[in-house]
Amino acid sequence: MPSRYLRFADDVALAYRHAGPTTLPDVTPRFDRGSCVVLLHGAGGSSGLWTGLLESLAQAQHSPIALDLPGHGRSSGLDGPSSVTEAAGFVLRLLEALAAPRVILVGHGMGGQVALRLAIDRPARVRAVVALGASAAPAADATSCVALEREIAILDQVIAGRLPQQFDMPVFGVAPAMDVMRGFWGEMVRTDPRVRCQDLRCSLATDLRPEIGRIECPVLSIRGSADRLCSSAESLALVNGVPRSRAIELEGAGHVAFLEQQEALLEAMREVLG
Repeated sequence: MPSRYLRFADDVALAYRHAGPTTLPDVTPRFDRGSCVVLLHGAGGSSGLWTGLLESLAQAQHSPIALDLPGHGRSSGLDGPSSVTEAAGFVLRLLEALAAPRVILVGHGMGGQVALRLAIDRPARVRAVVALGASAAPAADATSCVALEREIAILDQVIAGRLPQQFDMPVFGVAPAMDVMRGFWGEMVRTDPRVRCQDLRCSLATDLRPEIGRIECPVLSIRGSADRLCSSAESLALVNGVPRSRAIELEGAGHVAFLEQQEALLEAMREVLG
């Protein structure tokens, strides 16, 4: 997948990957094939997690891109965004700099919250949202809240040097493939655990419930049936709050269903992609 940077006047440099041929450094990618799909990583993630989906969307004649938020992957900065709202602002800057058409936002976990935030604030920019294992308000669900708080507590110990990097986060489903687990953790260790911890705190502190009723575009909420970080109740609460929405569960998948069951995910997204 071709990759490049966008540099802004305030020294922010956002890295992103795209499909299609590479171009000269000052020429933006073309978005004239199918739908323009923007992939937004979750807490501590990066655009590298979307490699398989980028390739599949390109093969289906769409125009996908995936970015690294500041402090993640190859983007600049030592710290990640301080809130979901700030993260949405960086995504908007990328879209405007690329002169992207109306986009389909596909967001995982915190990235799903970022997508919903953009759909609320900039409806003219967003054609549809696919929220993967994402909640409008994680703290409102006791089970998910406890799971996220546990991960934050573990990461605090890692940051303080009291624990090594942990690879037992409850992100996988019933029978994850070894290459999926290896690929996931291989990308996650590229981001500083302090950034991942901040992301989780941002996600936990976010409550979009009072505003999601204003979302005008279609919203598709997809979760794995074995997702322990986003409950079925959260997924249903999201679609109950958005006028044009529906929920789908992928049987046996966990929180990273987009890695565990990519083909099933693409099939679930077919109607939204057009």
